[in-house]
Amino acid sequence: MSDSTGATLDPSTLGVSIELIHLPIQVSLDHLKAIYMEVSSICGYENFTRVGEGARLETAASPEKGASRVTFSRDRITFQEEGATVGSDLLTRKIHEVVRSLAKRVQVPVIVARTRNHRTLISVPGEATASDWLSLSVINVEQEAYNPLGRPVRASGIRLQMPAQKNDEAMHLLRIEEWLKNPRLLFVEDTATWRAPMPLDQISRLAGDFKEAEELMVVNIPAWLASL
Repeated sequence: MSDSTGATLDPSTLGVSIELIHLPIQVSLDHLKAIYMEVSSICGYENFTRVGEGARLETAASPEKGASRVTFSRDRITFQEEGATVGSDLLTRKIHEVVRSLAKRVQVPVIVARTRNHRTLISVPGEATASDWLSLSVINVEQEAYNPLGRPVRASGIRLQMPAQKNDEAMHLLRIEEWLKNPRLLFVEDTATWRAPMPLDQISRLAGDFKEAEELMVVNIPAWLASL
């Protein structure tokens, strides 16, 4: 996005989470602890917590490093990176290490589906609040058009869907809203979902998929908003 002088305003990432959904499996506590011991030094995980039938591996949250965790449940593995700026390359390496360690102990033949959620903040250009900017630049509906509703209308955000064009492409659900903690900021969230099953021996494909989704959030969406 560009401000009134034309300078680019970069998005600030709040967090990224990824879910790998698989057929239900049973992983013993001993296996979960062994995974923790194997990947903790590589991935930086410091704590092991039993959660339901699974477990959570995580780093202690801090303002400098944010928080990093992976949670194992019966039918999915969830990776979360919050607070710190973590690119797709680093997160993909963590995923590869964790999945490789799990596959050594339990059979996981296929990833049924996968999702990637990315949340950012972007400054509104000029002096307008996010609500006003959304009303004027994105929704672009005159206030008089709302007269039949009997009261003024205030824009709070929009939601867009970007359907997959091919079987191996992601469907994107995009949400752009006023950030309630600061009316001069836009909260932008993209949830990308890949529904085509992926054999575990093709997990290297994740790197390209997640890189493409990251580029949409940090390059394409800011450029689109700047053009409005």
